Amino acid sequence: MGRFSTLDSTGVFLAFLFALGFTNLALGTQEVIVTLSATGEPVMAGGRAAFWINALNPGLKPAAFSFPEKVVCRPVATDTAPELTALPGIEGSGATRIDPGAFIRRLYTFSVPSTWSGVTSVELQGFPSTRLAFSVQSRPSALPASVTRWPLVFLSGARLSNRTNLWEPGDFFKEHISGYEPLYFIAGTKSPNARFQISFKYQLFNERGWPAEKACWLTGLQVAYTQTSLWDWNAPSAPFHDTSYKPELLYSWERALGGEATDLWQLDLQGGCQHESNGKAGGDSRSLNIAYLRPALSFGSNNGWQLTLKPRVSAYLGDLSDNPDIADYRGYVELRTVMGWKRGLQGSALLRTGKKGQHAGVLADISYPLMAPPAKSFSVYLCAQYFTGYGESLLDYRQKSDVFRAGFSLYR
Repeated sequence: MGRFSTLDSTGVFLAFLFALGFTNLALGTQEVIVTLSATGEPVMAGGRAAFWINALNPGLKPAAFSFPEKVVCRPVATDTAPELTALPGIEGSGATRIDPGAFIRRLYTFSVPSTWSGVTSVELQGFPSTRLAFSVQSRPSALPASVTRWPLVFLSGARLSNRTNLWEPGDFFKEHISGYEPLYFIAGTKSPNARFQISFKYQLFNERGWPAEKACWLTGLQVAYTQTSLWDWNAPSAPFHDTSYKPELLYSWERALGGEATDLWQLDLQGGCQHESNGKAGGDSRSLNIAYLRPALSFGSNNGWQLTLKPRVSAYLGDLSDNPDIADYRGYVELRTVMGWKRGLQGSALLRTGKKGQHAGVLADISYPLMAPPAKSFSVYLCAQYFTGYGESLLDYRQKSDVFRAGFSLYR
């Protein structure tokens, strides 16, 4: 997400609040004072800009205030520029109670057109005489002059800031590493009881420096790692029944088509090569390599109901001597369907079948974010998962099973 920052002499990633709008809304005998404030985040062309709507109750009694479902942002400089729609974050919109002397706020974000550059002002519908002005940058042209040449090569992905230390592990981590496949820990009563998965991807080229300027397509090149383990609590010594290790090299093209603020659909494309093995020896050894193509077609809005279809077409590469008939059970095509609300209840199903249409396996799960109402306080998802069919684990891909587990998820 882009972020606003204060104008300074460097002219890089600058933003300011051109006019601070105050609106007094009468609610019975109470008044709620509404203000806008910047987030302090930089704004990038083609990225997202953000601002806060703050509601203060200065009275002696509780008051109610309704945050808008959306805020229309109109560019000031030209009549030909499209209107932009700002949507609320995970806490959503709607009515809420404000205690005496207290305030609440909601974060709103909107997509910044890739053609924007320089200082731009927008008017916000519903906030008369209020404008937000911010500076849009395509990308930094260079590191500060005080930085020597060798960090330019190694640290080109580190986020630049006013801090003198460019070695910011937290910023570096957040900018380059992100979630990939679902990350969860679930358990049930049937052996193997527990199943957990960790997964992340790492962006090899950042969005500044030579790749972004001369070969921006390189920013889609990533490496990923996924590990899925089955843990048998019921067995003596509680061993791990099987684990699949899946390193991967992939290329991701987000918003290949659609995905603009006014669109209700988006097409992403991804392709790559993946190795999968279980690390065992002898007759329990399993390993395979695949090349795949996976488009993802999404319908709906970020703030509403969504449907995403992710078919994957694969081809097996190299030696399959550990599991020569794997295609009879995994086949060459799979489909993952995700339905629900991005900030609410969501269900998904992964269907995989053998090359002759036999030995199907279905992995279905449902999840709900505890950072949403009514809990709000927990940064996890509650989730439940059911598997039926063949191939829950790489070791037992020829065996059929039915198992239900529940637990929590950190990423879905």
